[in-house]
Amino acid sequence: MRASICKSALLTLGALLCLGTALPASADVHQLGAVNVSADHYTRVSWTRFDGPVERLSFVPDNDAVDCDHITINYRDGTSHDVFSGVLLRDQRQTITFPDSDSRLRSVDFACKARSLDGARITLSAVTEGGLYPDRDADLHMDRQAHLRTFESASAEP
Repeated sequence: MRASICKSALLTLGALLCLGTALPASADVHQLGAVNVSADHYTRVSWTRFDGPVERLSFVPDNDAVDCDHITINYRDGTSHDVFSGVLLRDQRQTITFPDSDSRLRSVDFACKARSLDGARITLSAVTEGGLYPDRDADLHMDRQAHLRTFESASAEP
């Protein structure tokens, strides 16, 4: 009798685990866009208008390796953190993960340049839960269209 109860409990637990892995995740991947950066100088880029909490950001250089002076995350509370500096190889994904308490982004700023070609393209995507920030208008429907600005300068400093 006792062995039968243990087997039933194990089967139930196994079924629940299988069910949990079969359900799709509620997070959505949003490709925010891409930007071209120069090879002869750092191109400063600022991405803004993150309308909801962001779980992860991914940077992927599509056609050449890039040298990034910095990738800086600016939060809605006014704090900023440098999260990456260095070389990203072609098609190498650099992913930045945020805990729930740090997911309220204001902008992502970075300064990168192509390593060998005339220029490189960097694609930015975000993994989100898809909801708006609580202080945003719930009736305002946006498909997470981020805003992009580039600044051409000879150095990485603003």
